[in-house]
Amino acid sequence: MSNAWKLMKIMVKMQLSWAGKSSSEKAGYVIMALALIPFGALILFSLNNLIGSLYDALAPTGNENVILALFFILMFVIFLVTSIGTVLSSFYFAEDVESFVALPFHPYQIVLGKSAVPFLSLYGLNALILLPVLLFYGLHSSAGGLYYLFAMLLWVITPVIPFVLLSIVLMFLMRFANISKNKDRTKIIVGMFGFIFAIGINVVIRLDSGGDGSGAADLIREQNGLLELITGFFPTAYFSSIALTQPASITGVLYLLLMLGLSIGFAILFLTVGQKIYFKGVLGLSGGTRGSFDEKKIHKTIKQKPIIYSLWLKEMRVIFRTPAFFTQIVVQSLFLPVFLLVILFMESNGSVASLGSLLTQLEGKKLVLGLFGFTLLAVGMTPASFSSISRDGKSWFNHLHLPIAPQTVLRSKIITAFTLNLLTIAILSFAALMLVQVSFKIWVIWLVLALITNWITSIGGLIIDLYSPKLDWTDEREVFKGRFIGLVMLAIEVTVFGTLILILWNVSAISGIWVTTGVLLTFLMLLTVACHAVLKRLSSKRYYSIH
Repeated sequence: MSNAWKLMKIMVKMQLSWAGKSSSEKAGYVIMALALIPFGALILFSLNNLIGSLYDALAPTGNENVILALFFILMFVIFLVTSIGTVLSSFYFAEDVESFVALPFHPYQIVLGKSAVPFLSLYGLNALILLPVLLFYGLHSSAGGLYYLFAMLLWVITPVIPFVLLSIVLMFLMRFANISKNKDRTKIIVGMFGFIFAIGINVVIRLDSGGDGSGAADLIREQNGLLELITGFFPTAYFSSIALTQPASITGVLYLLLMLGLSIGFAILFLTVGQKIYFKGVLGLSGGTRGSFDEKKIHKTIKQKPIIYSLWLKEMRVIFRTPAFFTQIVVQSLFLPVFLLVILFMESNGSVASLGSLLTQLEGKKLVLGLFGFTLLAVGMTPASFSSISRDGKSWFNHLHLPIAPQTVLRSKIITAFTLNLLTIAILSFAALMLVQVSFKIWVIWLVLALITNWITSIGGLIIDLYSPKLDWTDEREVFKGRFIGLVMLAIEVTVFGTLILILWNVSAISGIWVTTGVLLTFLMLLTVACHAVLKRLSSKRYYSIH
């Protein structure tokens, strides 16, 4: 295990070391840490109030253990979803993967080393959410010292089982899915897994709660009845909850030992599976395939196409074929609209349709400004735009030697970000017209505002990334990890658009749907012209001097 420990330390240093980081990056981390202090205090305050309210409501019926179960289930789902991209990138798609295969290490040792950073990221989430929950629950329930001992042990082992389960599934998938032949397709399917899983959990919970509630009273009266219902698909949440609510009993001790035993057993299984199949999955990434010669396909490929179309197509292929890019850009952008769509589908037809009539009853100005604010929330933070330059990495410098005008290259990146956000706009349009049933006039106004806003935010993200790109990455996740470019873009949007909405909301001279829409369109068109002028000026200074 000494070799495994050395690999873990090396890989953690490679990913988290401050060596080689510029002074501005270090200052950015410090600023972010200071900015997160009030945010963290707000989370703690909210969690304390939530747990206190739930405890007061559930304690009289003896169902207070449901509070712990809910948070254990939440953490299990969060660990599964967040681990998909990190495990895939670290285990299979990092640039150093095949380098480690040639070294004199056992597969399980490399797997342990590769697990270090993804697993540490889970403990960050664990400390942010579950640790204060366990502490506040102990305070509200006046728990003794034995509770806190059990809580600390369970907090340590909570990430183990979901991380191991997901890693084993991915290792089997990468081993037997013929990756060398269907590499791009497999990346897309696996990248969508977390997205589908999160939506599926929401559907299952809503279907499960769709009964008439006739058995609710019996569940509440029955000891642990409500707990058993909630943890039906998550037995580890049940074991952990019973262990913490009955720490002084034989039952509580046995459930704690069961959780410890399961965690150790899953860890051993993880190492065994890694030893058996990890190398086979890694080697399958670089295997060649024998393809048949298709003359028509070759002629179609080499047929002359517009330059900007070819550049756009290249950008789209890179995004959809790279797991980190696909997860961070496509999945992240689609999560909000698809999640909203699922909620609307699961609701009754009458309650959804009433939203459309409710919107028509709002004052014209408030309706337009509210829809505009929602549009900013849906398409304003587009990772495709503020990673436009950084996605190229060291290959960016190839553009400098190609006979292609800088404006053409940059315009293709704007169109890429704009195109990806069209998926979000299309889903929201379907929900607005078919489910909420808003009037056609309101939909047209929203669509025009959404398209122009989409174009502006696509240019804005590119400007920010062009000014401060990150090209020296070795793992695609570094394009998004540890960068504050998203926060900068959010701050700019809140300042510009938030001020605009606030002014229009309070100016009584501007009222009605058409007047408000006209003012917004005029402002957006002027802002579009200004963004293009800034981009042109910045590209002449930065395009050939990026380093």
